[in-house]
Amino acid sequence: MKKTFLFAFAFFSFLSYAQEVEKITIPKGVVYNYISVKTLEKAKKLIADNLSNNTDYKIVQDHLIIGPVLWKRYKDNENIKKVEGRKIEFHVDNLILEGKTSQNFDESKIIWDEFKNEVANDYKIRKATPEELNYYWSVISFDIDEPLLIIETKEHNYILNLLKKNLKLLWLDEAPKKDYSLALNKGKADIYENGEQVSTISQGVKETKLEKLVLLNSDQEIAENSSVEDISLIIEKTSKIFNELFKDSQKSGKIMVEIELKQKKNEINYAVRDDLDLDIMKVFEQRINAEVYPNSRKKPLKLQLIFKVNSLNDVE
Repeated sequence: MKKTFLFAFAFFSFLSYAQEVEKITIPKGVVYNYISVKTLEKAKKLIADNLSNNTDYKIVQDHLIIGPVLWKRYKDNENIKKVEGRKIEFHVDNLILEGKTSQNFDESKIIWDEFKNEVANDYKIRKATPEELNYYWSVISFDIDEPLLIIETKEHNYILNLLKKNLKLLWLDEAPKKDYSLALNKGKADIYENGEQVSTISQGVKETKLEKLVLLNSDQEIAENSSVEDISLIIEKTSKIFNELFKDSQKSGKIMVEIELKQKKNEINYAVRDDLDLDIMKVFEQRINAEVYPNSRKKPLKLQLIFKVNSLNDVE
């Protein structure tokens, strides 16, 4: 009798949990990690409390990122101009998306207050749609971890991504009003510039170029140990060598160059995919290894440069 009771309890507990978890449609290629219902509800309450209480800033931390769509609208705001912070550039394919990050708690409070004034009391909190996930995924360089929540108002839909470990707000952005989803069924990928669709590149066009830059550290770690100038120099030097060697290659493939910046000696690793010309690849490695790249100031930093050689756009 005891075993039957325990089994029934476990079954109904699992059933209850399954019913409570709000699953959403995750677009192909997007990595999205759910959290417990309890933590998600706690995040929703924290957002609501901080929106209604003028003196409550429990959701705010020293570093708060304003994403590209919201930054396009906020950059001329008189209150936001008080935020010195620093400009952020997100390099994806041939795009440069601009954003902003605060550098201390007081600057983050200014951003939150402006956001709170826009939202007022007329809003609802919900999870993201596939289109909103596609947009967010196109901008960031990390997996999407809940709590990721949308504050929906009559005028705007805001993207709030909180850190799951302490529920501090990491990212504040605005979902584009147009459909910015990757048009995978049509074989095309939308191109964004400052949050606006400017063109599309057909998945069927083969190109040889830098496809994307992936930063494997937080913005705070990058700010403390490197600079935008140093990262740009690394991209420029590596891309120049790549273009010289692979511009006329008839073989197709992908190259990942992972560079770990250290205080004394940097570390560089490579990975290749598909039918790449290995003779050219050998020369490419030799020349990259011979380059002098900036070092990290203190702690190591990692970045990955993904190149495509006579290959299709990687939209899946």
